[in-house]
Amino acid sequence: MIALVIVAALAVGFALGRVRPDRIVDWAEDWTAPGWRTWRFWPAAPVVLAAVALVWVVHPRRTLANVRSWRAGERLHPVPQRDPEWAAKRTEGTS
Repeated sequence: MIALVIVAALAVGFALGRVRPDRIVDWAEDWTAPGWRTWRFWPAAPVVLAAVALVWVVHPRRTLANVRSWRAGERLHPVPQRDPEWAAKRTEGTS
């Protein structure tokens, strides 16, 4: 029984050593993009969550700076407001 556990641990370690993390994260991103209502989302979601957690643990200051810059970028470009009188204003100076 112990030999089986050791062989399984070696196999898992070998597989993890051969797999490239960026490919796994790219795969998970592709599968989570359509949304949570597809069956593909659920096997890929833990991979994305683990990648996000790893980034926060390894580079917390850089990650926080990125989050702050993304939020600041959203505030810099306000959404144009709809003007109900735009047609009247457009034709005022043409006559």
